[in-house]
Amino acid sequence: MARVLIFLLIVSSAFAQNYLWPLPDSRTLTGGHADSRADHFHGGVDLRARSPLKVIAPTDGWIERIAINPAGYGRTLYFRLDDGRTAVFGHLSKYEPELQATVRDSQLAVGTYHIDVSYDEHNTPHRYHAGDVLCYTGSSGRGPAHLHFEIRDGGTQLDPLMFYSPADDQKPVITGLSWIRLSDDIPASGGKTLTLAASPRVQSDEPVAFLVRAYDPGPWGRNAVPRFIRVYADEQLIFEDRSSEINLLGKQNIYEKLVYSEYSRNDRDVRRLFRWPNRNSDDDNLPAGWLGNFTGVVRIEVEDRNGNTASVRIPVQSGARRPFSHMRESCEANGYTLSGDSVALSWAELAPIGNEIAVNDADFAFPAKLVLSSDRSFETGLYFYKRSGATGKSPLWRIPGEDIMSCYVLRGGTYGIATDDSPPRLTISGQSGSLRFTLNDDESSIDDSNVRCTVNGEVAIPEYEYEEDGGAIWTQKKLPSGKHQVVFTAANRAGVSKTWEFEVIIP
Repeated sequence: MARVLIFLLIVSSAFAQNYLWPLPDSRTLTGGHADSRADHFHGGVDLRARSPLKVIAPTDGWIERIAINPAGYGRTLYFRLDDGRTAVFGHLSKYEPELQATVRDSQLAVGTYHIDVSYDEHNTPHRYHAGDVLCYTGSSGRGPAHLHFEIRDGGTQLDPLMFYSPADDQKPVITGLSWIRLSDDIPASGGKTLTLAASPRVQSDEPVAFLVRAYDPGPWGRNAVPRFIRVYADEQLIFEDRSSEINLLGKQNIYEKLVYSEYSRNDRDVRRLFRWPNRNSDDDNLPAGWLGNFTGVVRIEVEDRNGNTASVRIPVQSGARRPFSHMRESCEANGYTLSGDSVALSWAELAPIGNEIAVNDADFAFPAKLVLSSDRSFETGLYFYKRSGATGKSPLWRIPGEDIMSCYVLRGGTYGIATDDSPPRLTISGQSGSLRFTLNDDESSIDDSNVRCTVNGEVAIPEYEYEEDGGAIWTQKKLPSGKHQVVFTAANRAGVSKTWEFEVIIP
């Protein structure tokens, strides 16, 4: 579910860490750090940039990585700051001239638009001072024109706004609190609502845990995700959610933290303050956040980026009864098998539907990725899909290197394998010394890693963008009017490829 929020960003003149604001011509925040997206938490902030704007270096530093992908971040720049952290800028239109030349050389070396080049401090050819222009905003990858801006510390995405913090004395706001028993439907349940104004109490003969809705009004002109949410039992910390830190090296378990049905239907975050239990485990130890055989006071505390806190206290009496009796050694049916995270597997259910397989229900979301495999061997023309409506099929990427058909599964739904024997379709047009192309595939979609082109016998770069179904064909020189020989190769996700050879006339 798309959420477009536009707010005015007010930046303090006293910058923490002495970082310069990277986009001097824009102060409008359109997306926040740790905002919920379809299958991940947003790793940075988004800034409005309707036309190409200059992006400057926040500190002295050097280019650590240049990556270009037809989806996701699009044209991306990773800039190592002088304190050791890395600034990431995404959805760019172009780089400053010296970097742009490096990009073209790298693309020509591999023959594709999609590149990923890394440097270290000793061999990087690109060093810059604070305030130097690095690149320009754009709309490459996904979404309308804007700048995606991150700060990373190693493999952790930090909230960039923490480094530009103006004064803030507003407390976070807890808008809803609920609790859940161990026997409740953990994946879909938002819990039993507690009325905060009525001195709520919780009593159960089973272990219990909590869920919360909260936000930080903050000084940035828009509501933000809190920095920390903590659960204390008689003032002993039993659970902590660090929303402002996203660990890219750990499990990307967004749906362990969020109730997917609430998010997809109501466009709101209901955050679990506990780890999912394993229904197949005979371990008597409860996961973090659960309270069993407890009589006392639970305090749920929310903290913002400036240390302001809000909290709620709830008297709790919970028992030790363990109601799970769901035990099985594997999860397979109809020639399909699920494998992977043991906690997620304990909640998985497969049901045959003709030649397809239903994985739980549409409102279900696993706490971690699972692998759905078929007993069919991979062969050209086959692709995995997720059913979309009565007749639609959303193609999925096959896991590379596997001899059998397999894909990743994060949410419930109906999955299957289809055949796509038709190669992609291509059209090319020429005007004003350049070429443009469109590339379509109605069944399994385009595999961007196989899009290649030569013009008049020389390597050219087809700048394939998913949202445009194509783009410009970059050539080393402006093409004169007349006939030009084009050889173009592309494949779809089912592995069906085609090579076109024809003349294109530029008027």
